[in-house]
Amino acid sequence: MKDSALGQILIYHQLIDSHSLSAALRKQENLLKNSNWKRLGEILIESGDISQNDLWAALNQQEKIFDIELFSLHYHPSLKSRFKRSLDILGAITGLAIMLVLFPPIALAITTSSPGPIFITQYRVGLRGRQFKTWAFRTMVQKAKPNKANLEIPNNLRITRIGRFLRKTNLDKLPQFFNVLRGEMSLVGSRPPTLDEVKAYSQEDWQRLSIKPGITGLWQISTQDKSADLARIVELDLDYARHWQPALDLKVIGQAIMQTVFGCQHKPSNYQTKVPMLNLEIDNLSTIQLLQRLDNGVVYTPNVDHLMKLQQDPEFYRAYNHADFKICDSQILVYASHLLGNPIQERIAGSDFFPAFCQFHQSNPSIQVFILGGADGVAAEAQTNINARLGRQIIVEAYSPSFGFEEDPLECMKIVERINQCQPSVLAVCLGAPKQEKWIYRYKEQLPSVKIFLALGATVDFEAGYKPRAPQWISNMGFEWLFRLGAEPRRMWKRYLIDDLPFIGLLLQQRLGVYTPPFVVHSQHKCQQSSNLKKHYKS
Repeated sequence: MKDSALGQILIYHQLIDSHSLSAALRKQENLLKNSNWKRLGEILIESGDISQNDLWAALNQQEKIFDIELFSLHYHPSLKSRFKRSLDILGAITGLAIMLVLFPPIALAITTSSPGPIFITQYRVGLRGRQFKTWAFRTMVQKAKPNKANLEIPNNLRITRIGRFLRKTNLDKLPQFFNVLRGEMSLVGSRPPTLDEVKAYSQEDWQRLSIKPGITGLWQISTQDKSADLARIVELDLDYARHWQPALDLKVIGQAIMQTVFGCQHKPSNYQTKVPMLNLEIDNLSTIQLLQRLDNGVVYTPNVDHLMKLQQDPEFYRAYNHADFKICDSQILVYASHLLGNPIQERIAGSDFFPAFCQFHQSNPSIQVFILGGADGVAAEAQTNINARLGRQIIVEAYSPSFGFEEDPLECMKIVERINQCQPSVLAVCLGAPKQEKWIYRYKEQLPSVKIFLALGATVDFEAGYKPRAPQWISNMGFEWLFRLGAEPRRMWKRYLIDDLPFIGLLLQQRLGVYTPPFVVHSQHKCQQSSNLKKHYKS
């Protein structure tokens, strides 16, 4: 009976019959339509069907999970997730530990700035409509008495100086980690509504109570919380409930930390078209925008390793600045863009973009792809897999060159001739950076049939099934590099643990406005881009 709804518990113990329950539910539904919601238990008591003691006994057996009969008995997937609950417990313990450390100075600052209690309590409505009490650090002066003009001080003027700081840094919410530990809240969820907000709900809005309220959520990272209206908040909560998965929680937590620590706000609709990062301008496009715009040109996919090589390799830098599209291949760069205050709207990994590109052009006969790269036989295996998946010969040829071929002009010219014989419109070069970008830069003009050049790294290995990809949730967190380090430690340890480590320092230099680009583009074609970068860093 643990998972039963209140009505079923009452029937099971023969406290009411099914006819009384049905009548009470109809009454509750009518009240809900008129925005005059009442709990099922209250309706049954008012009608005289059960006593107060019987109700409390049933609620205790229900273990305080349900106290309204408005939801399906099927739990939302997030309520069954051990990962989410483990994350909540770990986060709650961490948050409470931080609160214990910060409590003395915060308490002293609150009492010094305004006499009164350190904490305030509020009642909120949680999972399936159950009320619970939350605590927060007090950020406002105590309720002021009316002045001579019989006017009270407006709420925004009652916020103390320490209160503004606590709200800006979200430190006022630290006591809510106690609610998370008790299971009344989650780290990520819907915004916990007040009783007044609940009374204004429509029928659909109630579904946001099918998940636990959260300390943070889409309602916080996607809006300016104070200016967002209730309809927008409910919309975001419902969107979270519909699309919940563990990776979404991790993404929300990451962005919430970025907002709190660095003051970076999510900008859903006002993205800049270019994001300067070190000595590169990254195109701020979504996958669908890129697919729609890409009818010709060179596409490179920068990540942290590329940016570090761009600080040291002039030819690689020249090759990069002749690309038409430079799209973000790394979740780390997405986080970095938030730190710099100019967020990248979407990570477009080359290994995700290529299958999307092929699918997008599945019925387009003008798109014919030549794959260059991979170990012996890998490119051919990728060709077979992709063509079988799409049901047409979109990959017209695949070739795996010998190791070190890029230093042999004769072999390179043979490859050029082989590509020209096939007359492909797309060339996917999967050689790894900086080899693939330099090869495209050197031989692009000798491939007249190719309209689109894609530099795609290890994509050919993934398409062939030669190497495993990191699970999506790991990639979304920004830990794909750690997965690859574990899979290929001998090949990757130096790149990730030594070569790419200075990126953090360079990023902080840019954040502080003291970064100096090491190279200047001299070509007339890209001199304007160089000028833009110089202006950006001077400003």
